Amino acid sequence: MDAIRERLLEFPLFRDLDADALSAIAACGQWHSLAGGWELFSQGEPSDNLHFILSGRLIIVRKGQEEDEVVGYVRAGEPVGEMSLLSGEVHSASVYALRDTEVLSFSREDVETLIHNHGDFAAALTRVVLSRARHPNASFQRSAPRVFALIGSSPSIDVDAYAKDLAKRIRRYGMRASWMPVRENAPDAREFDNAEDDSDIILIAARVDGSAWYRFAIRHADRFLVLARRDARPPRPFPMTMETGARARKFRLVDLVMLHEGVPACPISEWADALGAARILNCRGDSCVERLARLVAGKSVGLVLSGGGARAYAHVGAVTALREAGIPIDCVSGASMGAVIAACVAMGWSNEEIEERIRDAFVDTNPLGDHVLPVVALTRGVRVEERLRRHFGDTLIEDMQLPFFCVSSDIVEGVLRIHRQGLLRDALRASIALPGILPPVIDGDALLVDGAVMNNFPTDIMATMHRGLTIGMDVTRRGAIDIEAFRDPPGFLSWVLQNGVGSAPPIVSLLMRTATARHEHTLKVHPADIMITPDVTGVELRDWRNYDVAVAAGYKAAKEALEERWYTLNTFIAPGGKVGTGF
Repeated sequence: MDAIRERLLEFPLFRDLDADALSAIAACGQWHSLAGGWELFSQGEPSDNLHFILSGRLIIVRKGQEEDEVVGYVRAGEPVGEMSLLSGEVHSASVYALRDTEVLSFSREDVETLIHNHGDFAAALTRVVLSRARHPNASFQRSAPRVFALIGSSPSIDVDAYAKDLAKRIRRYGMRASWMPVRENAPDAREFDNAEDDSDIILIAARVDGSAWYRFAIRHADRFLVLARRDARPPRPFPMTMETGARARKFRLVDLVMLHEGVPACPISEWADALGAARILNCRGDSCVERLARLVAGKSVGLVLSGGGARAYAHVGAVTALREAGIPIDCVSGASMGAVIAACVAMGWSNEEIEERIRDAFVDTNPLGDHVLPVVALTRGVRVEERLRRHFGDTLIEDMQLPFFCVSSDIVEGVLRIHRQGLLRDALRASIALPGILPPVIDGDALLVDGAVMNNFPTDIMATMHRGLTIGMDVTRRGAIDIEAFRDPPGFLSWVLQNGVGSAPPIVSLLMRTATARHEHTLKVHPADIMITPDVTGVELRDWRNYDVAVAAGYKAAKEALEERWYTLNTFIAPGGKVGTGF
């Protein structure tokens, strides 16, 4: 009991409690351990216990229609389960140990007794409940992953050097970063706790072997960065397939850092599948290491581009503005036509190359000009497929320079499909398959259509890919369709005589707008931190030739948004507060 009292006094929540309250808490609390990856309680279960975290870290996960959503973290010294217990409701989320965790648990009866007999305990618990209700996202700021294991999958990888270099780069952001070199024996719990107290980020260097140090790294890291050589194949099973590793992968906690050395021995997807990797970070030089430092430090920038037909040309102008301002882009995603522009960025193409390719694929001739009498769509889709093949070839998403995803909608199951691996052009073809305009894509038992149907602006999914700022650009919120085109419309033959067979009739705009309008005003759990909404008045969704106007509008809107949030950008993502120097 004395050991419990001493541990409790290390945390602010308990320091102001009187001796009687501390003794009562220590007497009725049950001290137990939770191995990394194990579940503390499940969503939907009755709430019968209150838990205080003595060491380690927990992750709170809520089941969603599309995928599991991380809604918060719990660090040492904090309670978990108090909301459900006090309200008498079932748990609204599941809680798992991110790493080996010590927990002090109390039954409902013990909690009621403590509240009744010790007013200072009741007051302390009330303050926690009110604070979490007022600041529901605070756990992301103060309790996000802090301990990262850098795992060298080959003896030839100098994992110590990578850890030392990353720690140095992270310190440039004003953070306390330390690293622990490879050794044989694990530190004792107190040594590690002290190291964590003295650091914002801890990097544990480890090699894949059977040592106590490797087991310690696997069990104590919040997130894993596996360094793999391109000229090697992964062992199977990869020695992270213990229960700890399997649970961790469920929460996207394993990243593959692909070192492009030597002659490729296997597809990158083979490594990704062996690890269950959430992200693939292709490392080809210093810029990649700097990006990795931002991702670890929580200083990364994610870019999300909405769908919007020809109005999505505005994204090209926004990307130019971001690059001119020296804003790093670390992860990129999009829906529909926004996915195409995002893919250009993820390929690492220059501004000039992006413009050249977009003009060739979409501007010079109508990509939706192969009209047919509709059976499943107004066009055959052959033009779009040929242009995607010409510009993206056989590129795989996992081979791209930046982490990338796009979305499509499975209308058989009514769920969102997130494309993180596989042939890029196939993913883009599914993402832009606007119902009624382009034929849907058949993938096994799935029928995939435009991502805009279910999520035209996937900032919520981007929040699972990185910790940092999310910059979002939505081109469909203002003036997306001209209602005059639908006032006393001519018949089909009259339309053709007036506009020619190469022009898209108003039904195309109607179908495109219907697909993109649904989610615009839906409240996002994770909205963009910097929102760009260009005024693209005069550019309709089907105005494929109106490139310059849309690009100029996107550039102007992005410049204005960046100037408005310049202080945030300087203080958050720039080493030394100097955006535009060295990114």
